[in-house]
Amino acid sequence: MKEKKTVNIHRLYAEDPIEADRLLFGRESDPVSRRGFLRRTGLSAMAAVLGGPIVFADHMPGGLLPALLLQDGNEEALKKLGKHTGLTILNDKPWNIETPAHLLDDEVTPADRMFLRNNGLMPTSIDPATWTLTIDGEAVTKPVSFTLAELKQKFTHHSYRLVLECGGNGRA
Repeated sequence: MKEKKTVNIHRLYAEDPIEADRLLFGRESDPVSRRGFLRRTGLSAMAAVLGGPIVFADHMPGGLLPALLLQDGNEEALKKLGKHTGLTILNDKPWNIETPAHLLDDEVTPADRMFLRNNGLMPTSIDPATWTLTIDGEAVTKPVSFTLAELKQKFTHHSYRLVLECGGNGRA
């Protein structure tokens, strides 16, 4: 008998999210836009696994791991992000990670326990030597750009104890 290969669900989605959807849920995403919706048996399979209908499942884009499945085996992903393994992953594309209340007992929240909210996908690689901060837009009269080296050189570093809350904190 042929031995089955075990693959971590997070690794499967990281390597090829569209293929992961096909293998796990039988759903196919639109290959043109990569924003396909659940089709054919995908919705039925997920509903059967969870024991009930998936609300708004017809609007769930392909290639995204459902939040319910993000909780098992998330230690590897959290460690790669430099986060405490007790944090709760709500989404991984883009990252949406919250800190459970029992991890917020410190006087100052350690960086590894700080929530993480991204509105878009993280870059696959970041080069500090070429990274820039650009300040421009409708209200800016003179757009300006700084390299990371310029920011470190031109501006004094300050540390403050402040309260920080996610602007979209509707789960609190």
